[in-house]
Amino acid sequence: MHGKVKVRTSAEQEALKKKERAKKLIQYKFNMNMVFEKRKDQIYDDQLMKITECLLLEQPDIYTLWNIRREAYTNNQWSEEVLKEFHRHELILTENCLKQNPKSYSAWHQRMWIMDHMDEPDWKKELMLCTKYLHFDERNFHCWNHREFVVQKAGISPEEELKFSTSKILNNFSNYSSWHYRSQLLSKIFNNCNQQDIDKKKEDELDLVMNATFTDPNDTSAWFYQRWLLSTHEFSPTLSRVLLKDNNVILFVDKNISIESICLQINNENENVLWKSWQNTKFSKLWFGEFKTQFNDIKEITIDIEGQRYPLYYSNQKWIYKKKKFKPHCNEDQLLGQLLNYKQLAELEPDNKWALLTGVHLMRKIDFERFNNDIFTSLNALLNIDSLRINYYRDLQSKYVIEYKLYESWSTEEDEEIKSKIDLSGLNLTTLSNNEHLSFFEEVNLGANFLSNSLHELHFLQNCKKLSLSSNQLESLKKFPTLQNLEVLSLRNNKLENFDEILQLLKKHKLKFLDLRENRVHNITELQSSVMDIDPNLKLYLE
Repeated sequence: MHGKVKVRTSAEQEALKKKERAKKLIQYKFNMNMVFEKRKDQIYDDQLMKITECLLLEQPDIYTLWNIRREAYTNNQWSEEVLKEFHRHELILTENCLKQNPKSYSAWHQRMWIMDHMDEPDWKKELMLCTKYLHFDERNFHCWNHREFVVQKAGISPEEELKFSTSKILNNFSNYSSWHYRSQLLSKIFNNCNQQDIDKKKEDELDLVMNATFTDPNDTSAWFYQRWLLSTHEFSPTLSRVLLKDNNVILFVDKNISIESICLQINNENENVLWKSWQNTKFSKLWFGEFKTQFNDIKEITIDIEGQRYPLYYSNQKWIYKKKKFKPHCNEDQLLGQLLNYKQLAELEPDNKWALLTGVHLMRKIDFERFNNDIFTSLNALLNIDSLRINYYRDLQSKYVIEYKLYESWSTEEDEEIKSKIDLSGLNLTTLSNNEHLSFFEEVNLGANFLSNSLHELHFLQNCKKLSLSSNQLESLKKFPTLQNLEVLSLRNNKLENFDEILQLLKKHKLKFLDLRENRVHNITELQSSVMDIDPNLKLYLE
């Protein structure tokens, strides 16, 4: 058998690998200990730089080692020549690290940091490097982020960069990173355009994205971009509704604004208002205000939002503003054409959820009143097609049905007192999210729904005096918010049984009436006694 190569067994190979890994681990620990000792002693010499370089070439994601190299840059008094050599060498090092791991956060960040500290970086060469790495992997979002940095530094216009994005998308419609990058570029372009130019650009983009969705109807990239395109870039915020009564004011704007954007004027004089957002955030769509000045003769009240004045009118001891009906979109014909195309796509591919869901967004964009029935027909179909996301579609149904009920309530010319009430009972609601308009009503009936997991969303009902949550399968009141004006509360026919939670709710409110019938509350006599101690005037119904 002389001359025949000996083949090692699997056990022998594994033993050799284990021995090699142990040797590397010992060397790694030794090198890391040396690095941290030198860092502790603030010795940033050539040996430290060589050791960290070797370690990073093996594992470029050890961000602490990159930090140490930046510390060396800061703490050493290098000459201009040495600095240039360090910059050049660091760019080579980061590129070598990226060859091993093109998605290394730390290596890309180090490269960005170095170029930001160079006197004359070669941005054209850096742009070519980005193009090269995006050729290898067009979905490398780390490289896309770096490219955005380079484009800004190189002074390349968003319009010019948009052409590069178009080429990548046309090469592969499934390039989600390029679609996302495109949305960032368009946002910058829109900020420097008038409405007419924006509308024209959106028309072109809608045509591009429709071609992509028809080419590969099951790819999500273009569908998400289209969703963004249909909802993006609203200009100055528009006041939607205002209610001013006594010394309290509620206003809702269709875009998040800050306190500094709001000015209340009474008889042409600025009023000092203590504003508070419903979530205590700096920016919000919904604002509650309170002022102390008493006026005997009010002739005029206006709200100023970012320089746009809105006059309020007086009705039934309230000052009110109500937004007029939306104007048709300038590209309504194009949206209708796209809606027709997606309906045809849904017929050809009945299991494609994206065609149906996009149809819903298009119908709401065009005219949600006209397409109301079709919207809910599509959502019901989605419940069957995409059962894994059934809760998402039920929440969408809840949002849209509330919006339509609000539209019905506010589009009539009835007495304003009637409009202080809204009946949303028996609508299978699962959420109240994004329906802050409900904050304008004093009486809200939410009975016979499924809001057991949405009690925290009641927080914007600060104007509500009478609230019904009967038959909602409530098991706990732990997340029930404090509603400062609440007087009447019905919790009838639920699954409540926690004694302490009921008492806590009473302590946070000044209720006049509480209905707890048909719940699982035990120790009724004890509960009645405890309630009497909290508020002897409260009318409590338990049986």
